[in-house]
Amino acid sequence: MIFEDVPTLLARLGRGSDRATPALTFYRGRTLVGQLFRQELRERVERAAATLQRLGVGTGDRVAIGAPNGLDVPVWLLAIWRIGAVAVPLNATSSADWRHILDHAGVRGLVAAPDLAGAVPTTALEFVRSFDEGFGPVPTAPLPAPTAPLPTTSALGDAAAIILYTSGTTGLPKGVTLSQRNLLANAWGMARNFGLVGATQLAVLPLYHAHALGFGLMTALTTGGHLVFTERFDPLAWAEVARAQAVEYASLTPNLLPLLLQTHLQRADVPSLRALLVSSAPLAADVARRFEAETAVPLVHGWGLSEYTNFACCTSPFSDDGDRRALLYGDELPSVGPPLAGTEVSVRDEAGEPRGDGDRGELCVRGPSRMLSYFRDPAATRQALYGDWLRTGDQGLFRMHGGRPHFYVTGRLKEIIIRGGEKYSPVAVENRLLAELPELVGRVAIVGFPHTLQGEEIGAYVEIDLVPDGLETRLLGAIERLPVELRPRVVLHGAQPIPRTHTGKVQRRHLLPLFDAFKEHRGRTQLQRVN
Repeated sequence: MIFEDVPTLLARLGRGSDRATPALTFYRGRTLVGQLFRQELRERVERAAATLQRLGVGTGDRVAIGAPNGLDVPVWLLAIWRIGAVAVPLNATSSADWRHILDHAGVRGLVAAPDLAGAVPTTALEFVRSFDEGFGPVPTAPLPAPTAPLPTTSALGDAAAIILYTSGTTGLPKGVTLSQRNLLANAWGMARNFGLVGATQLAVLPLYHAHALGFGLMTALTTGGHLVFTERFDPLAWAEVARAQAVEYASLTPNLLPLLLQTHLQRADVPSLRALLVSSAPLAADVARRFEAETAVPLVHGWGLSEYTNFACCTSPFSDDGDRRALLYGDELPSVGPPLAGTEVSVRDEAGEPRGDGDRGELCVRGPSRMLSYFRDPAATRQALYGDWLRTGDQGLFRMHGGRPHFYVTGRLKEIIIRGGEKYSPVAVENRLLAELPELVGRVAIVGFPHTLQGEEIGAYVEIDLVPDGLETRLLGAIERLPVELRPRVVLHGAQPIPRTHTGKVQRRHLLPLFDAFKEHRGRTQLQRVN
């Protein structure tokens, strides 16, 4: 069922007093922290929404949320949407872009975990509310009850619901603006694909990430399901939590599969699990083959992007097992499957003309999950959208299978690096290095190269044949001072010029063969000369 908007969804949550199955269950490691049943969840959302209204928040106002996963996060997200306001999630693990996001989004206030509320720049905010004023780790202290019933909002389906800031090619993150209808339509498409009706799902990725927000929170809420979610991914506790809660579907990014293999996971450890969805970063066919061979846990593969709310294509857990395996690792690249219900995907050439079976081009998407715009960036919006099609910046192709086109992602036309499911701008990393090493201007190029664990890893090429000892020390020192998630793990240098277009733009893809030997590299940054 597709709901018109979030208030309509919440109205359904309030029907009855079902305490047989929780709506939300939260774990920290192996510890069950707390649960919320449907009526309790709706009541807490209503109280939080009333609090926001008393703080002066109205339709269209932006409110930032800063917190790791916890029961507070979905309550405040739903409260913001209940009154037609717009949520602006902050990455709780990295504060590098917080000031830019708060300023660019023009947020009125912040609700945050206690330890983050004091760390966020607040000079331009009208209010800062810590979660411990309403809920603790277990939400027992109630927010004040509404002094009067919240007003019935007009239809909010087309209203902006959330701005997801994602790395841009210029180095500054862009705000992907999604409507309530976008969120609900994408959840419906994934629910159709997985046959979700009252199912129990497990999410270990952060709720500020489109993946867990979409296939997790929204799919569970819209199908009467039960979302089990954790503070973070703990490979040693993952199977125990899934078994204790009789989880039927779970999702991960590809870089987490090897960590589960290290725990010697077996199908018998998760007897209720029907399938494990893998998406949000490149998946190597060899990794998928090895995981299934060693665990016997069936994998499902999906693809999408924040600009399409999350998922656009996905293989089916109900496919014939031979077909599923052939699509997953019967070729050099795993298929991401056919489009979801209601979604169209097309492969187009540089002139925008459709390509045929097996021909490579840019993957373009249209449907009800397409973003409204990049927030306050009409130029970027015009570049990404033509007509009702979204240009994804991903290169791919389709092959007919069972009478339907099944798609494959072969590379990226845009330069964003997707490492472990998180997006990073190569320009942003270059700028951070050059701020300390200005003598390397024009001689450093950051790339994302294929990596078996992370999907892509960050590498650097320096156009210097022999690096002087002093510069080598300063370069490695500058890398060590970068936030850990931005550090190049491999730094190559040599006499080969950085390839550029006639306008001087770096052609990063031409540097990728230099990094072929480092697909398994782990540990500290490695500096090496190449011929």
